[in-house]
Amino acid sequence: MSPIAKVSHLVLGRFPSPGVSPIADAIRVRRGKRGLTPLDGNLLHVPPIAEGWNSLLGAIRTKGALPGDVRELMILRVAAINSAAFEWIHHEPVGRSHGLTTAQLYIIRDTTTPLPPAKGVLNALQTSALRFADASTRTVKVPPEITSDLQRDLLDWVHTTNRQANDTPTDGASEKDKMQDLFVEAAAVVAAYNMVSRFLISTDVAGLSDDEVPWPVERKEHFIPIPSTDTPTESSHTIHALTFTSSPTASWIVFANSLLTDLSMWGLIIPYLIPTYNILLHSQRGHGRSTVPHTENTTIPLLAHDIAHLIHALRIPTPIHALIGVSQGGAAALAFSALSTFFPNSLPTPTPTVKSIIACDTSAVTPAGNTSAWEQRASLVFGTPISFCSPDSSISAAHDDHADHGGMASLATITVPRWFPPGSPLNVASNPKSNTEHQPERRAFITSLIENTPPRGFLAGAKALAGYDLINAQGTPKNGSIFGASEIRDDETQQPLKVLLLAGSLDGAGRVGDGLEALSKRWNGEEGTNKKKVEVQYARVEGAGHLPMVDRPEQWWDVVGPFLAKV
Repeated sequence: MSPIAKVSHLVLGRFPSPGVSPIADAIRVRRGKRGLTPLDGNLLHVPPIAEGWNSLLGAIRTKGALPGDVRELMILRVAAINSAAFEWIHHEPVGRSHGLTTAQLYIIRDTTTPLPPAKGVLNALQTSALRFADASTRTVKVPPEITSDLQRDLLDWVHTTNRQANDTPTDGASEKDKMQDLFVEAAAVVAAYNMVSRFLISTDVAGLSDDEVPWPVERKEHFIPIPSTDTPTESSHTIHALTFTSSPTASWIVFANSLLTDLSMWGLIIPYLIPTYNILLHSQRGHGRSTVPHTENTTIPLLAHDIAHLIHALRIPTPIHALIGVSQGGAAALAFSALSTFFPNSLPTPTPTVKSIIACDTSAVTPAGNTSAWEQRASLVFGTPISFCSPDSSISAAHDDHADHGGMASLATITVPRWFPPGSPLNVASNPKSNTEHQPERRAFITSLIENTPPRGFLAGAKALAGYDLINAQGTPKNGSIFGASEIRDDETQQPLKVLLLAGSLDGAGRVGDGLEALSKRWNGEEGTNKKKVEVQYARVEGAGHLPMVDRPEQWWDVVGPFLAKV
């Protein structure tokens, strides 16, 4: 149902005929061809308020000096945070008319991914304005560093604008004076549209108070039942997924998250992909809102098996342009390259194919000593010694309660510094608050993801990571090896599967990258199996830890973007 067709459940709007109410007629003048809106209809229950509202919002919208894209960006961020669908619906077209792109609108709409956004999509002024609008709306009192950033970028904008216009002020106003005028205007825009959004929702303008704020691309949420490998007619668990469709003809990118995170971990890099690609995100089994099977042990190839069924169930056209995974998800991406050798009898028909695989910060084999390390982490979480040789039934309800009430938080405490060692922007010791690289928002975001991971989902993933071998086919359901990977490629054109192995230079003190580099050399050099069916590249992201798409998203994209363009 369109907004025009819906009506408030709380207030019967008043729409005086032309010539009956001078106040309503004045509002019509400002609105132009649109005429009175449902918002005006609710306000006109108290004409003097409607009159003052019309004057204030008219000044905010048309009589200020802020760049239009900045003004609309702040208005739209307020709408997104406050869940004011009416506000977003009416201002997204205005924002686009002032130059806001689909990728920029995605950042504005995405209130889950921590700010600041990755660089390269928003300019400096847009970024500081977004952070100001966000802080003012969420906490009212804006941190001084965010205010300072906005004032600095406004001053830069004034200076640049004056220089381009060869302007010499004749009114005695300095550039700093103009900056302060713009800053006051920015604060007024945010304050005014917080007022607007609260009125819209509290009086249910146009009946939209319960509607989700739209996204700038088609976004759909899915809960897909995955068939059991033992009993294909029955589902063993459910995968939570999101699809973002920019265009029916755009190629698809599929993502697989790490252990201890969920699909939201990719938020910083999605704007680089929209609107060139369509996107499928999912939380791997036992993570986020995806369930974990109770009747089968999780393995790395089974995570790849989930991806194949997910692609098939959502009827996503294949070949997929790229499957991108990190850590546990990176191992699953590698396993996907040899999926038919692991599961010759339980794959969907036709089996989904991919043109390329990007495996980040992972390994094709469980590193030596990792099994005991994962057992120690599981013991910390559940508060009891755990051996992966013992059944999960040995974990009592009291142990589950321990995991829920502090166990996962304890794991986060030791995991975050290990994932982001000194040199990473997310490392506290090497990035004091005054450091410009300091990213406390991202650190808090990742900490929260770890703490909120379902403990049994963590345990299933830890067991999978503690004993797998995608090279020698150990720890897999069936015989198979990634070195025989030729099945999951673009069979229509017979183009070779392209593989990018990528690691943060700081991950494992460089050992993770060294392992992937050795794997790339071995894979490229395999005689009798590869035969140029797979093209393998290796790259490092300097200064990044275990999740380079989080702590160094710009540098990660500098590597991944060109690779995707050449696939």
